[in-house]
Amino acid sequence: MTHDSHLLNDIARATLDEEWYLVYQPEIDLHHGSFVGVEALLRWRHPARGILYPSDFLTILEESGQLRDVGRWVLASACYQGADWHAKGYRFAVSVNISSFELDDPTFIDVVRTDLRSSRFTPRHLTLEFSADILTPERHGALQHLANLGVTLAIDDVVPGTPSVSTLVSSGVTEAKLDRQLVADAFADDDSARALHSFVSDARAAGLRIVAAGVEDDAQRTSLLREDVDSAQGFFFARPFEVDEVDRFLEDYALFSGRPL
Repeated sequence: MTHDSHLLNDIARATLDEEWYLVYQPEIDLHHGSFVGVEALLRWRHPARGILYPSDFLTILEESGQLRDVGRWVLASACYQGADWHAKGYRFAVSVNISSFELDDPTFIDVVRTDLRSSRFTPRHLTLEFSADILTPERHGALQHLANLGVTLAIDDVVPGTPSVSTLVSSGVTEAKLDRQLVADAFADDDSARALHSFVSDARAAGLRIVAAGVEDDAQRTSLLREDVDSAQGFFFARPFEVDEVDRFLEDYALFSGRPL
């Protein structure tokens, strides 16, 4: 969106008045139909404008100098919520999106370590997602430190060839999420289908786990399963839910799937 000075002025109040909240979009295993995780997504419950999405305010959040504080709130909230679900007997991953701004913060590794320790959330169940532009040589050390904590590193919005599978592996990445537009286009023409098939084959051979974003219909689900993609998100499975809705979804899912979570 274009720069909005009114939203810029509202940012500080949003934090003070606790207008930020998280929704969680389920991730479903394509092979077994089991519930394997959620992605934490930030929302702003604006008193005048209603629900705002990251595309509406992330740039302004960065300009205001509050991206770090809100990002830390997101990470801590997701860890505590994940620990709460685990305490109820559910074992699944919680993904959190991080920016280059956060990764470049020299205190970020300690923040992750502290959040995991204080929430008692298992490191292997925390997935940190980031875009391909984070994979630069100067950030290699930070990524390795995160991997050494035991968290899962995931590259978001993957399109074949950028970055290469070898770059992902050398950076400590163990999970790749296919771009939603790629998923939409991949089975519409032969070239896109071949590109997707080649990337997934190479990634699987390298030991990467593959997630598809934006799955909207059963034809996409079937095609992705045929390509041996591990799991998927999208409105075909579930929209993003607030916590109480996730709890109800889990109860219904356990009841009708017939599978342990």
